[in-house]
Amino acid sequence: MPRLAQIAVVAFIALGLSACGFALRGSYTLPGVLNPIAVIGDDSATRKDLSASIIRAGGVISDAAPLRLHLTAERITRQTTSIDSRAKAAEYTLFFELEYQLRYPSGLPATPERIIRLRRTYQFDNTRIVGKFEEENTLIDDLRQQAVAQIMTQLTRLNADDLTPELDTPTDAPSAAPSTRSAADATPR
Repeated sequence: MPRLAQIAVVAFIALGLSACGFALRGSYTLPGVLNPIAVIGDDSATRKDLSASIIRAGGVISDAAPLRLHLTAERITRQTTSIDSRAKAAEYTLFFELEYQLRYPSGLPATPERIIRLRRTYQFDNTRIVGKFEEENTLIDDLRQQAVAQIMTQLTRLNADDLTPELDTPTDAPSAAPSTRSAADATPR
């Protein structure tokens, strides 16, 4: 096949892939409404990984951003999945749960709170304990990266129409709505 024909075939394939929306995994483009954005939460590895991912996607991290991504809770738990003949753990399942929400600087929510739940099962050999703890840490890092990838995917699909409008009422003003507490709730305990 002549060289010019090879170049034409490669160009045609590249054009076809880009036209169908194909993008390499991990390559994101943030919508304009999220640029700049603030990432709020504990000084955790997840926050650092998410901030780095936003920057790689061409985003800007700024404390003065009109929207803030709050990482409200992160939980990692381990549960015994199976035991061996000596009643020792033979398999564990790691559960990773991350809650997050986009909010305005006033604290009002811009989107509903979302929860990402991931799990991973691994074998545990009591004769190789040191290596298994390293494996567990590697799995936790992998779960964290998956959660960051899911958040980035959801952020790239966000439109301005998806955001709840910010109200002009201050967040510390008393509510004008009547109380819905019952008499049983009002009694001192």
